[in-house]
Amino acid sequence: MILLCWGIGLYREYQETADLRIKQVQDWAFAKIWTHASGFSAERVDPYRGPLWSEQIRGNVLELGPGLGEALLQLPRKQLGTRYVALEPNPYLHAALAENAKRAEFASVHYDLLTCPNAAAFNTGGGEPVLSIVNGTLDGMVPQYVADHAPYDTVVSSLVLCSVDNLQDTLDSILELLVPGGRFVFIEHVRHTDEMDLSVDASVYASGAFNVKVWGWIQELLTPTWSLVSGNCHLNRRTAQALDGMKGWSSVRYSTLRLSGSMVDKLGPLVYGVATKALP
Repeated sequence: MILLCWGIGLYREYQETADLRIKQVQDWAFAKIWTHASGFSAERVDPYRGPLWSEQIRGNVLELGPGLGEALLQLPRKQLGTRYVALEPNPYLHAALAENAKRAEFASVHYDLLTCPNAAAFNTGGGEPVLSIVNGTLDGMVPQYVADHAPYDTVVSSLVLCSVDNLQDTLDSILELLVPGGRFVFIEHVRHTDEMDLSVDASVYASGAFNVKVWGWIQELLTPTWSLVSGNCHLNRRTAQALDGMKGWSSVRYSTLRLSGSMVDKLGPLVYGVATKALP
């Protein structure tokens, strides 16, 4: 008991340092896992993400959590503006993100030195379009670099909102950072819900069907443990419902994809679409 109390006291004394080290280990582990798993994820979402990206992304862009940056290769180059801000909170993914930016033919890649203070030597080129890597999220305080370059014509998220600490705060920030008439373009995995009934397999996952309820319960049951080992990923996020419930959008259009194949499909139905910010 004395040893336990001593350990608790020691943790409290050095809590900030300990939490930082824990996060570093979690980020490193997730980067290792995601480097191997991202290919499977891309195979699953690219048939829907590719057309959505090419049709809807334009102008100056803020992308949330681009990870390794594979989706940069699907961008409609001729529709982009001069600046693309990649807000990625895992520094162990930044090098691969920068490499994929070059493959996607961005003229230069710049690191925000306020959030990536050791990356000055990696800033390259001076042409446009520029891809800027910022270490951070929209949870809580919006990073200064992101705020300084707002507003954006498009904000993009791809399998990201499952892992934010506060979904509603993040969606509120997205809305605020967009120009009037700007677009939030997204593809996210979500909880099974009765409201999301545009299924490609309605015989299996019809609105109110037993399978929808059972898999929703399973998602709720697994989320506390799953989030600890998967970069804070929540299987029970209700992203489409949150967007539907917000004021400030002139339209929210999305489709729901409930494939009945693999366990991943059953645990992670997809919603993908566009929310457009209302004009003043």
